[in-house]
Amino acid sequence: MARRNLPQSANTAPSVEQSVKAQYTRVFRSPDWKLFKRMADALFREAAFIKTRDMRFATTARLLARNARKRLLIGVGAELLLKAIYLKRGFGINKALNGVAVPKFPYALCNADAASLDSTDTFPLATIIDNLAKVLVLNDRETVLKGLRIAKVFRNKEGHVVVASHKFDATNYRDIEATLVLLYTQAFGELLTVRFSLARKEAAAWRISNPNRAVHRTRARAARAGDCEH
Repeated sequence: MARRNLPQSANTAPSVEQSVKAQYTRVFRSPDWKLFKRMADALFREAAFIKTRDMRFATTARLLARNARKRLLIGVGAELLLKAIYLKRGFGINKALNGVAVPKFPYALCNADAASLDSTDTFPLATIIDNLAKVLVLNDRETVLKGLRIAKVFRNKEGHVVVASHKFDATNYRDIEATLVLLYTQAFGELLTVRFSLARKEAAAWRISNPNRAVHRTRARAARAGDCEH
């Protein structure tokens, strides 16, 4: 897909931010979900298994750095996973260009002209979470949304501040694990085993299996909410 240049006047050079954004410009389409999903898988797996010794800091800072990295990986992984779900089910994640009318979010890709979409900007994680139930039927909505909102806080806080210590609540990680298990089953037909290791000698786990791949593909096509043929 050809990249569109960022809008600018003939006599104005692009800003540093615009130049860097141009490296990522793309109007994402349904087939892109696979790459989003693969990257989310990789980030979650690293979050599960990363150890204190993997951090190249002074000994007194390694645990702090590991925990911050673990939470960042979980938060970014959650955003990519949700965007994979939207795309897989035929929904767009790009915002509309300023002044251009497109169907209300979440919108089916087949109802949106690619030329009307902003190739430099996608919807934020909060919006993606809030509208998830319009894209995917959630068997346990409360559990799914709880874990996603925790992951969102992890991403936001670890990306903006550093605190020497804070109260550790292991249930935050268990809630996220429960969310991921449900999403991997409902959106991808996959069985997920996950454990984000935090305590000393706590065994980490990340394993994906798909025993009914063919059956799931058939059902997914029939139930794709963003498919304009349905």
